[in-house]
Amino acid sequence: MSGREKGLGQAADARTAGEAWLRFRQKYAALLSVEWAVMLAYRSESLIWMIGSFVQPIVSLSVWLSIAGGGTVRGYGANDYIVYFIGVLVVERLSRSWDVWELDSEIRQGTFSAKLLRPFHPMHWSIAQNIVYKLFFAALLVPSWLVLAWIWPVLRPAADGGMIGLAVLALLGSNVLRYLIGYEFGLLAFWTNKATSIFALYEGLHLFLAGRIAPLSMFPEGLVWVASWFPFYSTVGFPVDLLTGKLAGRPDLIGQGFVQQLVWIAVLIVIFRIQWKRGLAKYSAAGG
Repeated sequence: MSGREKGLGQAADARTAGEAWLRFRQKYAALLSVEWAVMLAYRSESLIWMIGSFVQPIVSLSVWLSIAGGGTVRGYGANDYIVYFIGVLVVERLSRSWDVWELDSEIRQGTFSAKLLRPFHPMHWSIAQNIVYKLFFAALLVPSWLVLAWIWPVLRPAADGGMIGLAVLALLGSNVLRYLIGYEFGLLAFWTNKATSIFALYEGLHLFLAGRIAPLSMFPEGLVWVASWFPFYSTVGFPVDLLTGKLAGRPDLIGQGFVQQLVWIAVLIVIFRIQWKRGLAKYSAAGG
């Protein structure tokens, strides 16, 4: 092949790749538009769901404020608890995954078949839904926090601009982790009708080991080790500790946190591909 022919071939490949990327963006824009319309149609339900998510962090905050009284517990005083659990509320709401319940229902009832016939991987539909709903929640939560922090200085995070930037990156990693974990628990419905029950067991562990019910420093060292090396702390506690400035001056722990996120994302992608291939081979449904 001459140099001219090779150059023409590369140019054609580039055009093909560019056209494919354009079609992909157009499909995603359409998906996001559909999910945005659905979210607006059920905006009251979405607001109720968001407000309901405030309950657990506020209850945990009340308990720890009562325990601490006017003193400190493991280095956390009243102000520290307030900032920490506000951070938990924001991170938990903006990274939560709910796909396990939808997948479990769709696979068991056979309606998942319709998504398999669409010209887009079914996963992208739930990704688009996650993006829309979380942007909606962020548009409500973040400005509300800023206004309240302006009124009450105790609500202001101790982190500087750089740490907040790192917290946003960690929150993105947390979203990917929790999405993959939830989706993979949902795919267990290919083999069992107890996918949501199994996920509930995981959520019970996550409540403690991710730092949602208390900072990890409150737990024994053994549990802290498990939470740190398995995908628990990386999903909630790590972004919260960055946001509240607890990891300021600890580049070793910050680097370790991001590496753990990336490693677990890679592991979960491999697990997903195995699950998807074997699950589809097993899946059969009538109707849908």
